[in-house]
Amino acid sequence: MARYVAPLDQTHDVKRFDCATEKLNTWLQTIAGQHQAKGLSKTFVLIDDEAPTVIVGFYALAIRRMTPREALPAELARKLPSDIPGYTLARLAVASSATRQGFGADLLVDAMRRVKQVANQVGGAFLFVDAKDQTAADFYNHFGFAPLPDDPLTLVMPLSAIEDD
Repeated sequence: MARYVAPLDQTHDVKRFDCATEKLNTWLQTIAGQHQAKGLSKTFVLIDDEAPTVIVGFYALAIRRMTPREALPAELARKLPSDIPGYTLARLAVASSATRQGFGADLLVDAMRRVKQVANQVGGAFLFVDAKDQTAADFYNHFGFAPLPDDPLTLVMPLSAIEDD
């Protein structure tokens, strides 16, 4: 039984996904496909090759609006222009039936590497995440994300801190 991350498509059973957070369930079930069709974000799903329609977890990535240098932690803002381009990890969730198995970490690392690959092609300096609560912020902090000084639930990581594949 091998798990892998793939782009969301119509073969994936979004209706059965349940992470116990209604907003995330609803977003995957009703909005993710629309956003992909419009080019607003891309969603990637963790699936098992033995049940390739069942979503174990997912994340979504999007381009982030320019962020003012002053919004960044001081140690990251040095020698940067006034507005900084970046990417957003817009959503990340694991099915309730698959929690506490490291899949959230696996999805985050995959997202980080994917953004780094894109940035190596087109530029961009940071990966941002808007955590839903302090527990989520602590999860991202564990991986090296730093909170913004004026918004501790928005965290940032320089793409230079992400290892190349």
